[in-house]
Amino acid sequence: MNYASVVRVLALLMMILAVSAAVCALIALIAGEPAQVASFLATAFGISVVAISLGLLTPKPRRPARPSDALAVVILWWFISPVAVALPFVFGIANPSLISAIHEAAACLTTTGQSVIRVQNEVWPASLLVWRGLLHLLGAMAAIVTAAGVLAAINLGGPGIHRTVLFTVPDASYFNAMPRIIRAVASMVGVTLLLVFILLLIAGSSPQRALSDAISVITTGLVDPSSTVRPPVSPFASIVLSAGLVTGALGLAVWLPLRLGRPLQALRDPETVTFLGLFVIFGAAAVGLGFGLGDSFGWSLTTLATSGIALSPTPLLQSMPLTIDVLPALIGGSALSAAGGVKIARFVVLGRRAAQEFRQLGYRRSVLRFNFRDRELNERSVIGVWVYLIAYCVGVAVFMFGFSLGGAGFEPSIRLAIGGLTNSGGLIGAEAVGIGWASESLLIFAMLLGRLEILALLPALTLSFWRG
Repeated sequence: MNYASVVRVLALLMMILAVSAAVCALIALIAGEPAQVASFLATAFGISVVAISLGLLTPKPRRPARPSDALAVVILWWFISPVAVALPFVFGIANPSLISAIHEAAACLTTTGQSVIRVQNEVWPASLLVWRGLLHLLGAMAAIVTAAGVLAAINLGGPGIHRTVLFTVPDASYFNAMPRIIRAVASMVGVTLLLVFILLLIAGSSPQRALSDAISVITTGLVDPSSTVRPPVSPFASIVLSAGLVTGALGLAVWLPLRLGRPLQALRDPETVTFLGLFVIFGAAAVGLGFGLGDSFGWSLTTLATSGIALSPTPLLQSMPLTIDVLPALIGGSALSAAGGVKIARFVVLGRRAAQEFRQLGYRRSVLRFNFRDRELNERSVIGVWVYLIAYCVGVAVFMFGFSLGGAGFEPSIRLAIGGLTNSGGLIGAEAVGIGWASESLLIFAMLLGRLEILALLPALTLSFWRG
């Protein structure tokens, strides 16, 4: 392990959190929120002192960084950052629980978005709402950059699942490849966010609501927890939110072709085609259950994107039968997006492999090949996807058992386990409130594990990973 590179990069990432806290301190000062001013300043100061000290005391790396070093940074960042940014969720609001504050921070960073903190009159202080939005943006950036730059390098999920034209292995330090990916992701998030924000203003939303909703759909999260039951201000606003949510759920799968001026390639992408097909299938299933057309397809989109933000006047998140409600979230969005779930790309690979097997039933000696994004996949790739799917199922079962031991009933255990692993705040809903510190800690771990896509954490459990 190249500890010098890992510590220096981690210190830089923590400084970004410190700057974000300083910005929120200024907003709290302008908004007249003295308790928040103190908590944000303390957060910015504490993170800055630690990050600067580590940066200055750590010697320059003597050898180039490798993909395993980047994976170490990702794992450490996801587990350290929720603790580092939790302080504002303790002071100035009625929350004496440090675990709940860490839960709140982890929910924002992982773009899960649900809240376990109850604020007065359900109206969040302006600075804390901005803080939730910034954490959502930073978490979404981290998730997409990790998928395109780190998981692509260590080849999790099979060739083609995470790879893009943005990533090439650099000749020098591995971290030299990151700026290019970060710029592309930042441009996608920034341009789409600005466009959705402007359109929501035109649709009649207030500036504060337009900004929080725009961040929510782009990051597939819930900046304002009340947005799960708060209907859009107008039909046009609902259309804008839906379009933004599709963009957020598909991420780089559509952004990169559009950036290159290839809209037809974006529409023909296997994840795009499958996402739209699943959207229609689940929406039609909801209509078949007797729900309204707009409500059904709104539920289908927001659940498949693992968000939970209301897209129709009558949100169905708590009305849909559980067995149907969890299926879209389990599938999730694109492998190169901030959406959670198993990811559509893996189901595409398994579906094509199953179709190949059926074709071979009548032609036993035939040699068939299948591609994913112009890359031929071999048996090793398919086995990798199967291993991931099995690990995901085992993870759901283990977390369900853990929540049951904590006193949760059968259905709440399912919602907590699947909602946590798929980073679906809408699926979790109010189930996370009052579950006790042990179950709350378990849910925090589930959210972080879901964001790491489960298998990425396994190398960190071996001593050889940290000694290498």
